[in-house]
Amino acid sequence: MAPDPWSSLMTGGAMPGVPNPWLFEEPEEARGLGFDEIQQQQQIIQERDAGLYALSSIISRQKQMGKEIGNELDEQNKIIDDFANLVENTERKLCTETRRVNMVDRKSTSCGMIMVILLLLVAIVVVAFWPTN
Repeated sequence: MAPDPWSSLMTGGAMPGVPNPWLFEEPEEARGLGFDEIQQQQQIIQERDAGLYALSSIISRQKQMGKEIGNELDEQNKIIDDFANLVENTERKLCTETRRVNMVDRKSTSCGMIMVILLLLVAIVVVAFWPTN
């Protein structure tokens, strides 16, 4: 049966193989410091923890904002892509209509229009000199 560590406290001596529960190893930061200094260090640690917690919440908010900005950019990119497709379609239609206008312009300067004008002029002259009785 294992020896009881509390009995060693009552007898005032340590039993072999049983650690004394009243003795614990101090952290290196606390060795040689008084009670007030240890409390001051604990307060500094608590302030640092509070600062880290605040920093953590700020970073979390910024992460969320970054995600929202990314989502908004994705939506804006889709809108821009749709707009670019509409512009390309309009540009193709404009090019087609420009070719048609150029073709009509070339035909209008051709001999066919001159012939039509001359025929109309002849018809006007004939109608003007036609006897009316």
